[in-house]
Amino acid sequence: MFFVGIFGVQSKVESLKTEVGTPCPICGAFDRYDIKKAYTYFHFFFLPLWKWNKRYYVQTRCCQRVCSLDESIGSRIEAGEQVEITREHITCDQSHDVPSLCSRCREPVEPSHRFCPHCGVEL
Repeated sequence: MFFVGIFGVQSKVESLKTEVGTPCPICGAFDRYDIKKAYTYFHFFFLPLWKWNKRYYVQTRCCQRVCSLDESIGSRIEAGEQVEITREHITCDQSHDVPSLCSRCREPVEPSHRFCPHCGVEL
């Protein structure tokens, strides 16, 4: 944050929408995920005047991932449209890849498994 008297530059994160009880677009588990917008802005007397560096992302609870969301989809959600988010709209950093999780018991499973070795549910 840069602040001099009555003006300054700050970063802000806003929660746009929370999806509950729907399949996660990353791991497929039924849980909750949040759609957020982050940006930087210049303010004068705490009134934002210019915004830049706007980006949207998805934060999941089930697989603990934070992935960037396509900007056109994020702006449609911000405008109030009902948009179904799919895997094609999301870009995840592959260096922090986590194993797939069973949708029932939340234990890690191999991609080659058809059934969970922990609880037996079909994957």
